Amino acid sequence: MSEEVKEDMNAQPIPKAGWMWLKDTRGYPSVTVTFVTVAFWVTTFAFLASVFGKIGPIEFKEFNSTAVGVYLTPLLSLYFGRRWTEAKFNTTSGSEQ
Repeated sequence: MSEEVKEDMNAQPIPKAGWMWLKDTRGYPSVTVTFVTVAFWVTTFAFLASVFGKIGPIEFKEFNSTAVGVYLTPLLSLYFGRRWTEAKFNTTSGSEQ
């Protein structure tokens, strides 16, 4: 087969993403990237809120780093595990099959 045909066979169409999924580095919609991003902003907000303690009538709890670790560890493991799996088993050059 010619190189052009091989490249066309290996080309994968980019699926249409819903408005709520962020895209990964390859441009595909990614649930794990979305989860990790949301988790980062939730923990950042919790940390900043705990610095102030109370804003008007709203009181915030003390920042618990153990709970944050329990919250972020599975999400980051999922994200980096997916990245490692894609890097190890996907071939984007089309030279290996």
